[in-house]
Amino acid sequence: MTGPRGVPDAERLAREIEVARNIQRDFLPETLPVAMGLQIEAVLQPAREVSGDFYDAFVLPPAGTIVLVVGDVCDKGVGAALFMALFRSLIRASADPVGGGAIQMIGGRRTLVRQALESASAADLLVRVAGFTNDYIARLHGRTNMFATVFLGALDPRDGQFDYVNAGHEPALLVAADGTTRELRPTGPALGLLPDVAFGAGQVRLEHGHSLVAFTDGLVEARSPAGEAFGGERLRDAVRANRASAAALVQGVMAALGGFTGQAEPHDDVTLLAAVRTG
Repeated sequence: MTGPRGVPDAERLAREIEVARNIQRDFLPETLPVAMGLQIEAVLQPAREVSGDFYDAFVLPPAGTIVLVVGDVCDKGVGAALFMALFRSLIRASADPVGGGAIQMIGGRRTLVRQALESASAADLLVRVAGFTNDYIARLHGRTNMFATVFLGALDPRDGQFDYVNAGHEPALLVAADGTTRELRPTGPALGLLPDVAFGAGQVRLEHGHSLVAFTDGLVEARSPAGEAFGGERLRDAVRANRASAAALVQGVMAALGGFTGQAEPHDDVTLLAAVRTG
């Protein structure tokens, strides 16, 4: 079959998907924040042409707090990709109202809203971001039954304080210098399910030599050709073996995953973000 200008439908669809893939790629950060004594690295490996996973990392002025985000929209394909863009934009704009453009849209650069946001603690900010994003999706798009699990973190690179909100997401891993791990478990439900739900915040410290690993469930649920799941223990082993740097950690985990899955067809997107405090 051909479209209105004689272009085969399959070719036209392929072009549109390519455009969608390029637009979606632009929603990911071009560069990751740089801070003395801190390394950040991330990777997103889609299972299809477009992905429902996303990650983000950006600096909040004036304190220099670094916000880290890993999210996973339910379902797959184009619908999940559309909501990926919406979730990512809501989180970025509400967490970073100046850089995200929200302040300019509501009346200038020195509003009471901006001052309140800048004076909020990192934990309060993350709770507000989760609540705002959740309520927006649940109220305006509840009929779609789309939601996202999201891990939100705010890291102070000066002292390693790390506040986080885990909205129904896979527990992130805090890995100590001796290789012991701690799970940063959910502090609230997935975003977009119901309005007006409560979110809590957790707090840990990323000491020198510690690593933080946040990921989507596509990593631990990836299957070998025999149907066995990669699982949390293999992930921990790969992290322990490759935590010399954030780049080595991400590369090592993905290499271990690739060796495990072999030629098996991927069934879900895989996203991995690592932060290593080196000194």
